[in-house]
Amino acid sequence: MLVLDGIAKAFGPWRALAGVSLTVSAGEAVLLVGRNGAGKTTLLRIATGFLDPDAGSVTIDGVAMATRRAHAQARIGYLPEHAPAPLELTVREHLRFRARLKGTTDLSVDKAMTDADIVAEAGRPIGALSKGFRQRVGLADALLGAPPLLILDEPTSGMDPIQTRQLCEKLSDAANQRGCAVLVSSHAVADLEPLAVRVVVLAKGTVIADGTPEALCERANQTRLEAAVLALLGDEAAA
Repeated sequence: MLVLDGIAKAFGPWRALAGVSLTVSAGEAVLLVGRNGAGKTTLLRIATGFLDPDAGSVTIDGVAMATRRAHAQARIGYLPEHAPAPLELTVREHLRFRARLKGTTDLSVDKAMTDADIVAEAGRPIGALSKGFRQRVGLADALLGAPPLLILDEPTSGMDPIQTRQLCEKLSDAANQRGCAVLVSSHAVADLEPLAVRVVVLAKGTVIADGTPEALCERANQTRLEAAVLALLGDEAAA
């Protein structure tokens, strides 16, 4: 579904990504982890077509981002870390507007609000919501039209433990029941471990580990994924 091949990106003298290759298949949920500055958000912005790589290619469902950007982006549901939304609009008004932009229907809005568990907030202004519920509005936006690929950057930001658990369940359902490909970047390794079929560890713009949680724990001689990630990062984790 998502194929990132040899992605490189630099900002002046700073090399953000150095030839990163990564695939996410339909029905698979992949957790992307690494310390601040590892290149996670840059990689997601390139994967979603909001930033062009210096080298490498992005293909989504067989569609090349470089030559058919609009068609590729139409297959993505994207939740950035700080999802923009007009504070004066109600949840339903905002999602209906977003649905029109995406060429989908009000039925899709109702389904997305149900999946994001914000039906009870539909008539409230977004500005009156907590940060956790605003993240849910962003998630509902990403789910509009049931895209085959979901890319989420720090989706649990502002969420309490119950909301985080519910998010994992919703994303697992999207992968397992709808065959959706899911790529999640987050620092909340322990919270999102139940979601991940694979974990990709990024350090200084390169992939240093890619495997199942069990494989990473075995490689690092640890029993918990969070401890395994810290061990694999080594000095990176302490920097």
